[in-house]
Amino acid sequence: MQRLGLILIVLSFLPWVAIPFVVPFLPLSAAQKAICVPVLLVLAEIFFWLGVLLVGKEVAQRYRQYFSLGFLKKQVRKFRRRR
Repeated sequence: MQRLGLILIVLSFLPWVAIPFVVPFLPLSAAQKAICVPVLLVLAEIFFWLGVLLVGKEVAQRYRQYFSLGFLKKQVRKFRRRR
């Protein structure tokens, strides 16, 4: 069950990527695209919270920390120091 939860959490980030990089290029009308964006956002939240329920609060917080801007900046600094 924990593996399924992690998969759902990872899948919850895909709609966020799809909105700016896929939706604008779909052969849909502007109204259909305008409906598609909130649907994808709601779907992403549902996937995330279902994943949190399956893996537990602590695992979800640790995983979400990896995608925070502060953590990413720290990783970039570490990478630059190695070079």
